[in-house]
Amino acid sequence: MLKIYAIPGLGTTEELYINIKIKQAEVVVLDWPLPEKNDTMQSYAKKFIPQIDTSKPFYLMGVSFGGMICTELCNYISPEKTILISTSKTRQELPWFIKTLKHLPIHLLVSERYHRKLAYHGRWFVGFGKAYIPEFLGMVNQMKENYFKHCINIIVRWKNKSTPKNAVHIHGTNDKLLSHRYVKADYLIKDGSHAMVVFRAEELNALIEKIMSS
Repeated sequence: MLKIYAIPGLGTTEELYINIKIKQAEVVVLDWPLPEKNDTMQSYAKKFIPQIDTSKPFYLMGVSFGGMICTELCNYISPEKTILISTSKTRQELPWFIKTLKHLPIHLLVSERYHRKLAYHGRWFVGFGKAYIPEFLGMVNQMKENYFKHCINIIVRWKNKSTPKNAVHIHGTNDKLLSHRYVKADYLIKDGSHAMVVFRAEELNALIEKIMSS
């Protein structure tokens, strides 16, 4: 059976992919390696490689921050295709407020406790409603100490300018965090939010199966 190695979004775990079911494929959600202070997107991406069996054909899939990591992984391993969901492929596609943090790094002054608090209170912004609070909190609370500070810094300092040739980008038109107006998506999901991998999974499953068979 084909394997799809999937990386969740910032502060989330395998539960993010709970509704992703692909025919004739196994979705293997990767664990977060420990991020370190001086990690770049490239160095952090390499830490995922030991979890991937590259001896057989495989696919990559990533949501949000996970999609950015997948973009970098393609420089070191060769998936059949890379499926990018609700993400940015290059620094150019990042929103202005993330780019600004490179020159005004206030995220480095914020405590880890406050980063987690911001993640919780910002859940509505990325598309997680009240009904999803227990699951969302459960994922956030599983993150290791300083995870948020180091990973946000990795995103802020990301320099990538190129897109993998085998990447397919799926994006929602109601993504408030990474607006579809600033990314070059191959497929747009009407009214899909940044969290559409959870709430629009049926459409995504059908689209992913189509992409894999083409």
